[in-house]
Amino acid sequence: MSIMVQQNLSKSVRNTMIYIHPKTQALIFDCDGTIADSMIIHNEAWHTIAKRHQFNLSTDELTHYNGIPTLQILKKLTSHIDQTRFDLHKLAHEKESLAEQSINKVIPITPIVDLIKRYHGKLPMVVISGGSCQNVLKTLDTLNIKNLFEFIITADDDHPTKEYPEAFTLIADRLGVECDKCHVFEDGKPGLINAVKANMMVTDMRTIYP
Repeated sequence: MSIMVQQNLSKSVRNTMIYIHPKTQALIFDCDGTIADSMIIHNEAWHTIAKRHQFNLSTDELTHYNGIPTLQILKKLTSHIDQTRFDLHKLAHEKESLAEQSINKVIPITPIVDLIKRYHGKLPMVVISGGSCQNVLKTLDTLNIKNLFEFIITADDDHPTKEYPEAFTLIADRLGVECDKCHVFEDGKPGLINAVKANMMVTDMRTIYP
């Protein structure tokens, strides 16, 4: 079990300083904030929803729940208030629809996209995201990398969320590789914590692309 912290890299060398251990057998990526510089799109959608439906939402809360499906975040954000005020499924759809309108503007996080292209065909690669299937696929398609992965897991799949190590161990099982031979790229706290609990190598994207 290890965390690969990569800090203080200048922009000119960030693309070449991401270390992949020679014994690595699979690469696992988050999408928003890891592959795509898209968090501002999702955060703006969140703040629009909060203002429109009059519930409190702080940047710290969004950061804390980063990587968890929208519906689950809404349940946590509204747990202390009368939830009969809201149709949470409708709110989740509304938030994802707002974000979807701007996804065609996303830009790549270049060191990671270059890494994905470099290892395509060499190591199996998977995306696991708390975003909706439609938005995740559109994001990856916008970056022209959608077809470079063995499979893509989203909030619409019957799969544990990143609040649990099983979100990652089941990927290793599906690929037929050992957990400690998987390298996870993630920027959300739940994903980082539980990828480590899953005994995987982890790169904290916040140290590369803050």
